[in-house]
Amino acid sequence: MEIEKLTCSVPEAAKILGVSKTTCYQLARQIDFPAFSVGGRTLVSRAGLAAWVEAKAEGGEVNAK
Repeated sequence: MEIEKLTCSVPEAAKILGVSKTTCYQLARQIDFPAFSVGGRTLVSRAGLAAWVEAKAEGGEVNAK
């Protein structure tokens, strides 16, 4: 049984979004981007990332973290 990860790394999120790692790390510093720190690592919520993309695509606001 494979466990589905709830989060991804910033480099993984960059690949999902089709942007550079640098751009994704910049996004991770924004209040509305679904990133958080755990033990020195920055992780991105996969569900939050999908919601963030959907909100951005619709031109709407994204709920703050």
